[in-house]
Amino acid sequence: MVLVFSLLFIFSGCTVYTEKQSEAVSQNVYASNDSIAKERIDLAQFYSNETTKFIKPPKHRIIINQISKNKQRVVIVPSQYSNDKVVVVGSNEYQDLLKDRSIKKQLEQDALVKDKQIKSDNAELLKQKQMSDKMVKDLNSLQQEVLKLRLSGLWKDVVIVALLVLIGGFIYIKVSSPALI
Repeated sequence: MVLVFSLLFIFSGCTVYTEKQSEAVSQNVYASNDSIAKERIDLAQFYSNETTKFIKPPKHRIIINQISKNKQRVVIVPSQYSNDKVVVVGSNEYQDLLKDRSIKKQLEQDALVKDKQIKSDNAELLKQKQMSDKMVKDLNSLQQEVLKLRLSGLWKDVVIVALLVLIGGFIYIKVSSPALI
């Protein structure tokens, strides 16, 4: 019974950390993929950039080089876009798109969703930072506890050795000169 209570006491103080994929990362990754599938490279770039806020850079990053022809950058798109019209954000053609009310409304809605995602991502980043800070504090605290326990164990060992030396000395004295005691 005492053993059960002791174990419950010991384990109730343990903090368990689990690393899991956040909702913000999932949303950004799938929004990037869906944006590419819907020919919305502008949104794919945004959500891809948002995702990189959460992921540490790899030790061995894959090198991607741009392609230039006659000193002009070339944008390469998959063949699925071969029959699609390409419009650059901010260009005259883009401004013409904004004249269409439904397209303008869609782009405004996209901007609202992007703003909401930035807020969500920033909140998630703050939460992850707080969790990381808590883990560091807990780690430091636990390391101090381990040092205290080791020091306590060392003192116990010193006391035990001292007592053994005293007992051994007492026995030696008793055996070597029985008349003294």
